[in-house]
Amino acid sequence: MIRLQKVQALQSIYLLLLCLGLFLLTGCAQMTGSGTGGQQGNYDTGFVPATSGNYDSRDTAIVISKNIEASTITFKNMELGKFYTLNYDGATAYYDKYGQALSLEQVRVGEIVSVDFLHRAKRLDSLRLSSDVFAFDWVEHFAMETGSREIKLNNEIYRMAQDVIVLTENGIGDRMDINEADVLRVSGHDHLIESIVVERGHGYLRLSNDSFFIGGFLEIDHSKIYQVSEEMLISVPVGTYEVTISNAGCSGTETITVKGNEEYEWDVSEWQGEAKYGVLVFTVSPSNAKVYIDGRRADTDTEQELTYGIHQMVVVAEGYQTISKYIRVSEEYSNMNITMEWGSGGSNTTSENAVSENNVSGNNVSGNTVSGNTVSGNTSSGNTASQGTPSDRTPVSASGYKVTIEGPEGVEVYKDGTYIGLAPVSFPKEEGSYIIILRKNGCQTRSYTITVDDSAKDISYSFSALLPIN
Repeated sequence: MIRLQKVQALQSIYLLLLCLGLFLLTGCAQMTGSGTGGQQGNYDTGFVPATSGNYDSRDTAIVISKNIEASTITFKNMELGKFYTLNYDGATAYYDKYGQALSLEQVRVGEIVSVDFLHRAKRLDSLRLSSDVFAFDWVEHFAMETGSREIKLNNEIYRMAQDVIVLTENGIGDRMDINEADVLRVSGHDHLIESIVVERGHGYLRLSNDSFFIGGFLEIDHSKIYQVSEEMLISVPVGTYEVTISNAGCSGTETITVKGNEEYEWDVSEWQGEAKYGVLVFTVSPSNAKVYIDGRRADTDTEQELTYGIHQMVVVAEGYQTISKYIRVSEEYSNMNITMEWGSGGSNTTSENAVSENNVSGNNVSGNTVSGNTVSGNTSSGNTASQGTPSDRTPVSASGYKVTIEGPEGVEVYKDGTYIGLAPVSFPKEEGSYIIILRKNGCQTRSYTITVDDSAKDISYSFSALLPIN
């Protein structure tokens, strides 16, 4: 009997210990899963599963940069203008504007996109190119409109947003960093430009031993024409191409390679010598058209002898569109076929007194080497051959006022390739767009595009200090 009681007592102790163990295990489990206040819940470790469709926010944004090493993409929110960076992973999806899959490499900076992401975790779930935007790739010919944020592309006027993003090889830039020697990629909505990417930048061309060629012409890549001046420094596209210099019947051509933000110096002394001449035979329609070469009336009924090189040509006839362009003489004997187009309204006259050396505009050869090519109806209006002066703008003088480049002090200042002095330095104020180049030995050369209005007041610019060459 006593033995049975002991067995029952031991069983009771074992049962008590078992219940106590179960209680302790249950309490620990509750503490492990509890949140604040001792209530049961899940502990937030910050872990986000890499699964598609896991997001809580959506934005329309511009891609600013991609960091492959850090697996991040930086965006600019288009509504608020704020910049933020999101992480991407193997489950992040990328789509074009039609919903077709893309790779990350196909997503370019400057793109306007729709992004889905987890806000707290800063994880990018998906990115899709916006479908309601315009995008122009590889824009080589454009004109910055004077006194406004307008730019002319494909013969249409577009307006740049107040906070337009400009992306250069050095990161985020400014509208003034855009040079008409650059090649751009442009994106936006309707006719409002919101993103500009400099696809191909520019470097600089300096001439040495060029005194013989001053007053002559410099041709860049068969497309741009500049009049040679003393100590000129020209912003030119990055790349490898031909440059030709000519004056007084002497000319020379060389292939150069220009690197971004670097100067190329071309010694042109070997090209000076005895003048060469070419004979031109004109065929003009209508027959009563008047042809002027370098400001002088040419008798198109007889052969015309011209020195080798670039010449300015103006063709006028009542009722027809005036032709103004550059021609290049490079052969001993050539035919020049000119066909004028009837002007709108039936009348477009130009008096002989209005035709002078400076009436030919637009630094553009457009392949008009005189070697049997036909010239027809190419209308333009009076600007001299100078960098950054599009043919559809005529400078308007605001006499008595000036533009001053205040700083950085002591740097060389070039206006449209022509040296004007050390900063601070001024030049007469005329409405138009100008390329301002700043240079100093031992520093990186910089260029800016400025637009000058016709207001009756002086204006001034002060730029950032030039960075030293590494």
